[in-house]
Amino acid sequence: MGSAVGGDTLHDFNEITWLRIFRASVEQVDEGILITDGELDAPGPRILYANPAFCRISGYPLDELLGHDPRFLQGPETDRDVLERLRRTLEAGSAFSGQTINYRKDNTPYEVQWTVSPVHDEHGNAQQYVAVLRDVTEREALHRRLQYLAYHDALTGLLNHQRIQTVLGDEVERARRYGHDLTLVVLDLDHFKAVNDQHGHAVGDRVLRAVAEILRARLRTSDAAGRWGGEEFLLVLPHSDAHGARRVAEAVREELARQALCDEVSLTLSAGVAEYAFDLSPETLFRIADQALYRAKCNGRNRVEVAAPPSADPQR
Repeated sequence: MGSAVGGDTLHDFNEITWLRIFRASVEQVDEGILITDGELDAPGPRILYANPAFCRISGYPLDELLGHDPRFLQGPETDRDVLERLRRTLEAGSAFSGQTINYRKDNTPYEVQWTVSPVHDEHGNAQQYVAVLRDVTEREALHRRLQYLAYHDALTGLLNHQRIQTVLGDEVERARRYGHDLTLVVLDLDHFKAVNDQHGHAVGDRVLRAVAEILRARLRTSDAAGRWGGEEFLLVLPHSDAHGARRVAEAVREELARQALCDEVSLTLSAGVAEYAFDLSPETLFRIADQALYRAKCNGRNRVEVAAPPSADPQR
């Protein structure tokens, strides 16, 4: 058994046999393989070979690839910085690995991760380049989705509890360090439980998404909105004093009060506003805004209450 696969059998393989084995291997792998000549300047490099996986990934049959410069696979979203690094690396005689966007024959973009290696002659000059490519579109889309879900509430698309809490902490630190205005608004939908009880949770979810759209439409790019939990929302408003924050909260309250969100469901909200001062911690700032919200609820709901400026207190 051992002699049947011994070294002598390997020596019986001539160069043509090895080429046939390697070609069969290359044509069966899932990764795309592209071979070009060694000329980097236009009209080169020219494509000399593409395996079936590359043809499948790109959507081009082999006869439409041969002789062309691979740059024709690029498009408006292709990262030019990555291409520049590719050029510098190959000019230095080294292999390159990177990721960017290419375009299929039907002009749809896809994300490609690839390695390009030079094939040198006996003098060290690149005669060909071999690129091994993998379509990572689905993987990257999943990665972006997981990143999004790590920071956003799945129902409303607003920042989730953990992320808005982090944003609040970061903005409090900036306000403390640089002395700019910062205001926190805590909003809560009035009698929201009745919506779920009377119309079902599906309608309640649609109401929450509609409220999120109202919040997004009212905020500046520097502001942040998050779902704190249930029917409670937080607005973190940098460079905004209590007067400006109250205007925002009133605008949201008025818009919500005058429209039916879905299935003729109408709701109001109450809000508490607190302006940062005196080295308040994020927890204390939230507590002050939450107390203002509580007063709004106790005073009849559908109103905005602004917390009185806190007195200087080293314990805060």
